[in-house]
Amino acid sequence: MNILIIDDDAIDRMSAIRTLGESELTLDQVDQAPTAEEGIRLATQRKYNVILLDYQIPPYNGIEVLREIRGSNDYATSIVMLSHSNDEQLALDCIEAGAQDFVMKSEVTATRLKRAILLSAERHHLELQVRDSHDMLRRLAEQDSLTGLSNRYFFDEALKDAIPKAERNGKQLAVVLLDLDKFKNINDTLGHQAGDIFLQEVAQRMEVPIREGDKLCRLGGDEFAILVHDLVHPTQVRLLVNRVFDALAGPVEIDGHSLEITASVGIATYPDCATDAVGLMKCADVAMYRSKSLGRNQVQYYSRTFHQAVESRVRIENDLGKALAANQLLLHYQPQVDAKDSSLVGIEALIRWEHPELGLVPPDEFIPIAEESNLIIEIGRWVIDTACRQFSEWLKAGASTNMKYSIAANLSARQLKDGGLVSFLTSCLEKYQIPPASLELELTESSLEQSLSALDMLNSLTDMGIQLALDDFGTGYSSLSHLKQYPLNILKIDKSFVQNIDDKKQANLLKAICSFAHSLEYETVAEGVETKEQVKICRELGVKRLQGYFFSRPLPAHQLKSRWLS
Repeated sequence: MNILIIDDDAIDRMSAIRTLGESELTLDQVDQAPTAEEGIRLATQRKYNVILLDYQIPPYNGIEVLREIRGSNDYATSIVMLSHSNDEQLALDCIEAGAQDFVMKSEVTATRLKRAILLSAERHHLELQVRDSHDMLRRLAEQDSLTGLSNRYFFDEALKDAIPKAERNGKQLAVVLLDLDKFKNINDTLGHQAGDIFLQEVAQRMEVPIREGDKLCRLGGDEFAILVHDLVHPTQVRLLVNRVFDALAGPVEIDGHSLEITASVGIATYPDCATDAVGLMKCADVAMYRSKSLGRNQVQYYSRTFHQAVESRVRIENDLGKALAANQLLLHYQPQVDAKDSSLVGIEALIRWEHPELGLVPPDEFIPIAEESNLIIEIGRWVIDTACRQFSEWLKAGASTNMKYSIAANLSARQLKDGGLVSFLTSCLEKYQIPPASLELELTESSLEQSLSALDMLNSLTDMGIQLALDDFGTGYSSLSHLKQYPLNILKIDKSFVQNIDDKKQANLLKAICSFAHSLEYETVAEGVETKEQVKICRELGVKRLQGYFFSRPLPAHQLKSRWLS
């Protein structure tokens, strides 16, 4: 038996050890702790059968120490409280706090201590059995016995708890109801055992795409539900449902029968659709039955605005895949000028999408979708190739022969993981006879954060002679040491610092950014320059290049040539 004595009185500890030796208990180890902190540390790091705990152990009392041990040790040890006081209320308080026995120090004899230890150990054993039984009953009450998923009771309780939490945190959440299509036919034709196997397979597949923290449950029959927490954008739910459909793709083989899985899905969001659990479930149920009525194996959203937002995104994603082949993408070009004399020193290529029905779709609407769907690789290569081809045409036409300027294009995090990027760029530069130093590729701080594994790729680009620029600098979270890991040549200062230059704090930040960039010998480009005052301040701070509406908006290639290259 292993015993821990927590008592600040050395004489009392020695008396307890002597009494234990007389008790005829089989003692393997007896440890001592003269302070509460030491006692808590030993109790939480080692395994003891019994802890003898002094009620008065300054600056704490025994109940505080007991609760600390119980909280961290998960009731793994029985505790006997020792005290010089014979206060019955004190004894009752200790028992209620979790002690198994309370013994006055004046009554501690070998026989009394042995009985207290054995009884407390037995009581503690019974407590553990009761706790385990309670946990088992709770699991049985909350678990679906067929699939092993959580059941309707658990889902209802989780939804009730989630709504007030979402309200406090200002977050959205969603209920996704999924009903298997024509499941009754399986039971009717192959029997209920086949139906059970089918449901188990569906449950196993659905568990794979669920995010950590979200709740997947079987509500009953062939109906499942997902509680989605912490929604930032409605498309998160659509992407989740897409992953669920992907997981359910492929037939289930049962007794020689190949059974396809299709499902009708209804989605409702808090607080758009309803602000209570009952209302939210009703909305999701309505959406699910609408899905069934419209032909099954599809998704319907209860919220009209939510539904429209998702449908718009789906349309953009679908149309974006056709945009390249249909020649709907185009580039505009924005000049960068020398801060000293406003001569042309660089041109940035900026993508545009002329949708035949939606009109001009802003890049911040379709580029994130392209990155999610992997279209960004193809689109990114098209941007670079088109920009290089146009740059080559300007050079061959002898435009602005006395000026040395560069062409810049954006590079996303996913493109840094494109194994063929280096060979593509090499081919592109050779095909259009462009010096590598005349090509600048711009990355954002977020793309660097997401692409630590692509450091070799960046070094390869630098080895080719290509210039690397960090775009929107100052808006991310790069530390100086982190930034120095990358072979960057240019820092493009985000327009927010330039356009808010009248604010003293922003002006100081701009000054600090310029000082930092110059100290590390980065070339600087100020974006968003719109006024003479901004030009003046940027010049005073030693910014080398300026870019913004003060000089020119992004222009089609022919307009840029006529205004800047002739």
